Amino acid sequence: MAEENKFIEERQQHIIELLQEYGRITVKELCQLFSVSNVTIRNDLNELERRGLLIRTHGGAMAADQNSPEIPFNLRMKKHSEEKERMAKAAAELIVDGEAVFIDGGTTATVIRLFLQNKNDITIITPSIEIASYLSHHTSINIFVMGGFLKRESFSTLGASSANVIKDCNISKAFYGAYGFTVEHGLTDIHTGFIEQKSYIAGKAQVNIGMIDSSKWNKVSLDTFLPVKDIDIIISDKDAPSDMIEAMEQNNIQAILV
Repeated sequence: MAEENKFIEERQQHIIELLQEYGRITVKELCQLFSVSNVTIRNDLNELERRGLLIRTHGGAMAADQNSPEIPFNLRMKKHSEEKERMAKAAAELIVDGEAVFIDGGTTATVIRLFLQNKNDITIITPSIEIASYLSHHTSINIFVMGGFLKRESFSTLGASSANVIKDCNISKAFYGAYGFTVEHGLTDIHTGFIEQKSYIAGKAQVNIGMIDSSKWNKVSLDTFLPVKDIDIIISDKDAPSDMIEAMEQNNIQAILV
């Protein structure tokens, strides 16, 4: 127990950051992420609730500054919005007419939709209802929405029900947001459903592209969906740490900084 309490302040700060990013999190996910006991996490959550920093729920916690169970998608879109637009524009420039590409449902990758108006005969494979709705009037863009349960805070579907449908698709490029990136763990996320979904796509795509602003570097979340060896390109902003950029180059990963 003494070892679990050694980094209590850092752990609790990390919990708050996770809630700011995702809105809701479970005790089970936090125990797996930090490799600590249920008792330790429940004590953390109780203390953070006492300080007014979160709201305890059955089996977990949610962000204290929201009335809904999850942080709304449009609010999360505003976080680092300028960086997201620059990264999305750079990502769109990588998409070639005639390609089939995957774009995930996170707030960073979703912004790519704003820069696809001049593309012709491309196919977008996505769990994002937001992307599908926005591009529905562009007749030169084909849209395949992955099936599954609607995850409200990301306005995207979650589940493996589309796996059999897209198993034979030729996906040329895949674009992913992530909670964190390190050289040791690659691109990581907190929700197991998204991890499974992205991992499946990563095994099919010819080129895997991570999109992370500088706040995501040197952060590790619950599990890896794309290890470093399978990353081809990272798109980030110019505040990305130079030592990690060098490490990426040593791992033959192209860095696009905007």
